[in-house]
Amino acid sequence: MAESMKAALWMGTEQIEVKQVPRRQPGPGEALVKVGYGGICGTDLMIYLGKHPRAKAPMAMCHEFSGIVAEVGAAEDAPVVGTQVAINPLLTCGVCYACRSGIPHVCARLGLVGIDADGGFAEYAVVPNHTCRPVPDTISLQDAALVEPLAVAVHAVRVSDLKVGDVTAVLGAGPIGIMTAQVARQAGARQVFVSEMSPTRIEIAQALGFDVIDVKEQSVVDVVLEATEGVGVPVVFETAGVPPTIDDAGKVVRIAGQILQVGMPKGPVSIDLTPLMFREIRRTPIRVYREEDFDLAIAIAATGAIDMEKPVTHVLPLDELAEAMEIAHQATDACKILLDPNG
Repeated sequence: MAESMKAALWMGTEQIEVKQVPRRQPGPGEALVKVGYGGICGTDLMIYLGKHPRAKAPMAMCHEFSGIVAEVGAAEDAPVVGTQVAINPLLTCGVCYACRSGIPHVCARLGLVGIDADGGFAEYAVVPNHTCRPVPDTISLQDAALVEPLAVAVHAVRVSDLKVGDVTAVLGAGPIGIMTAQVARQAGARQVFVSEMSPTRIEIAQALGFDVIDVKEQSVVDVVLEATEGVGVPVVFETAGVPPTIDDAGKVVRIAGQILQVGMPKGPVSIDLTPLMFREIRRTPIRVYREEDFDLAIAIAATGAIDMEKPVTHVLPLDELAEAMEIAHQATDACKILLDPNG
């Protein structure tokens, strides 16, 4: 095996450099993973734009990736070499209140592979053994790269009050929104409204059979309230993280309903709490996912019940990461963008 590898390194604000770097050997409790595909997430875009508070250049971004275990260090729990894996990138401290209370996904010092350590935008990545989650061969490496965002959707729906037969709304048809809409339907929602403004994402949502609201042409509030006789829906998933959809979520949810705040705002957002208080609306923040959510995401993906291919609009070679980040930044002609280090 070669002693060097190709990596696309974030070198600073809007600076990507693709070059050969030393390939680190896995130490005790670590595995070397030959990366299959890595996905661009909104967090990677924040890093690229120099707006992430923890990321330090130079580094290989990407916490959404799949691969094959190529080598392992000394450890009893080491994954088997040759195993196909999806990476659960959460790095927890194990000693804080959240970790001791069985909710390590909100660890006080939570870190992620690809943010706090080098990630998947490289030919190889060294990761802790516990992050390597085996996926069956029935799941392609490309699909396995979407297990991490699927886990977010699984967590959001499992935390929600959504019940079989409910009508629900997903505001935003980015990768997380598309996954959340699909999981909500699998969980028993009889009708799923999906709002979006990007023509590409609207087309994907329509192809998946959702009731799509083009916000450039229609009011989300008007459409949802008309469909529910003015009552609203019991559960709303806000997945865009922008002020207009955050505001709309409070208007389409019914009295005593629930808003799942899945989209991460890029900065402080003003919310008028009075209408929410008068109607006893609950906002439930979603940060990442629990361990069981990630494992369930793999199990659900293995059934073929979730379309993991339609959300993928671009598969580009690793050499084109800078161009891929610009496409992601425009967000008009893309949904999920994957990088192939072997392409």
